[in-house]
Amino acid sequence: MLAYKQEWLDNKVLHEEAEEAYKQQCISKEEKERIFQAYPVPFYTPNIYIRIGLFLLTVIIVLFSLGLLGLMFIQLVKESWQGLIIFFGLLTYGALEFMIHETKHHRSGVDDALLWTSISLFLSGCMMALPQDTPYLVYCLVIFMTTVYAALRFADTLMSIAAVIALLGCLFYACINMGTAGRIAAPLLLMIASYGIYAWARKWDWKTTWRHYKHCGSIIEITTLLTGYLSVNYLVVREASNEFFDLNLEPGQSIPAAWLFWIFTILIPLAYIAAGIWKKNVILLRTGLVLIAGIVLTIKQYHHMAPIELEMTLGGLVMIGIAYVLIRYLKTPKHDFTSQEIDNTHLLEKVQGESLVVSESFTPTPAPAPGFNFGGGTGGGGGAQGGW
Repeated sequence: MLAYKQEWLDNKVLHEEAEEAYKQQCISKEEKERIFQAYPVPFYTPNIYIRIGLFLLTVIIVLFSLGLLGLMFIQLVKESWQGLIIFFGLLTYGALEFMIHETKHHRSGVDDALLWTSISLFLSGCMMALPQDTPYLVYCLVIFMTTVYAALRFADTLMSIAAVIALLGCLFYACINMGTAGRIAAPLLLMIASYGIYAWARKWDWKTTWRHYKHCGSIIEITTLLTGYLSVNYLVVREASNEFFDLNLEPGQSIPAAWLFWIFTILIPLAYIAAGIWKKNVILLRTGLVLIAGIVLTIKQYHHMAPIELEMTLGGLVMIGIAYVLIRYLKTPKHDFTSQEIDNTHLLEKVQGESLVVSESFTPTPAPAPGFNFGGGTGGGGGAQGGW
């Protein structure tokens, strides 16, 4: 299913692990070079600066090519220009497959740009080709199916995010079509669906069969943790109710069961932090810390306690104080936590790099010289006649 050659992807991970082992002085430079030679990676993957430049250049080329094609066939596609956009999206996708298989591009900026522009053009053409009265549920289904294919084909994290959001969008518009009961239950159903996808992503086997989708799994976890919180955040629910359900709430008015959404707004980020500490889960911990800002913004939106300048200053001082205390406390590792940077947490872990390094480090034993054969000798104690 993957467009990229899996053997080279495995070798690329091995190169990264060997490079990290070399930095940690676990192997010598000669051992690292032998690993690189034994497990080549023919992909073209430039550094980040060239990658950004190639990405921008490719996007410009695609857009200019689309404009030129439109000008050339403007009379033919005057009434069906949506078809031209879909056709050009498929043409761009063909160029993507060619660049991957023939020129060995992998995360070079060119394949990223071709992927995102081809999917964007294809979906834009499809959306505009559908009748104006098409339910939004259909739009979400088209986006979901397209982005799922792109995520599986190219292991792209952005496509994974789009697929998750489109799937939740399908659920949201399905709830709206169910009437009043569905609209009332929509926030809770979205939260349950988000955490269901998160549980699936946590349990899925990202180490063997789906090892090349590991980053997609991580981004799905982060996305669902965020959507699970936002779906029951008081600010989001109140404003979405005004927008989609025509509640027309006046300033100061609350939504039904407001107390429940206030509880979710405050407790969920704290629960993320507690679970992250308890399970040593970095994704949960960092997401919870980021969502503390969600608590502050939601409370600030409806309750003004002091001028914004004073609140930001006090908040910054509190955060600096907490960070200073934690750094001092964890200078000596405690309870499996430390304030020191650790670079070798996953050293040589992904493709059993440690055993590979050991095997590549040994020099093969030279074969015996021609005409010299072992065996056939005799030996013994005193008086032995002996032989060779």
